[in-house]
Amino acid sequence: MVQTIPEEKEVKEEKETKGKDKIFSTDLMKDVLYAVTKGIGGFGLGAFADLKIEGRENVPVKGKAILTTISDNALRDMAIISQVTGRRIHFMVHHKLMKHQIYGPVLKNLGMFRSTLDKDDTVPIDMVFHYLNEVGDLVAMTPESKLTPEVQVKAMAGIIKFAVAGMAPIIPLAIYTEKARVLGMFNTTGIRVKIGTPLKVEKRLNREKYRDERYELAEDIINIIDSLKVHPIEE
Repeated sequence: MVQTIPEEKEVKEEKETKGKDKIFSTDLMKDVLYAVTKGIGGFGLGAFADLKIEGRENVPVKGKAILTTISDNALRDMAIISQVTGRRIHFMVHHKLMKHQIYGPVLKNLGMFRSTLDKDDTVPIDMVFHYLNEVGDLVAMTPESKLTPEVQVKAMAGIIKFAVAGMAPIIPLAIYTEKARVLGMFNTTGIRVKIGTPLKVEKRLNREKYRDERYELAEDIINIIDSLKVHPIEE
């Protein structure tokens, strides 16, 4: 006896298939947009800012990791950091920037996500763990240089907690400038990126009783980022 699939089940399966196709199509479009934007940014940075990157081998070719630096300019540094690897990087962006009428929608389509609004806001936290644990991608979190040193350390301590919970290494990198010549003819301000060795964080640092050690490590990471730069007095 041949059993037929009920019509309701066929309709349900058809809807599920269309839903999956729509998600796949959306993800594909975002991948294409990211690749195009990255390509244009890379060309511009290479041609007009003499972008040079040292330490690419420290970024894994597969698997999760958190990239971090102290950012002087969020939008500029996102464009620069995206060039350190052929892989896609998901940036946690300040929530005010994500609300911007122009930048917000573009950044969202590029796979960026907002920072937390307050201590009860868990949406960005879920996004970090989604990209790290479910997708196995790279995430970038970059506290701003305009913040006070104390706030920078606090922000870096938060990144350490993400690294522990997500079982991901932290990769410090520095972005700085130095004098350069484009095409051997024009003087310009060259952009340099130096990527440090991945740091594995001990699980115990997520416990409250090790808070002081977590903050000490956060300060160490900030110092590592600064030490990767070539300062003008050293040139």
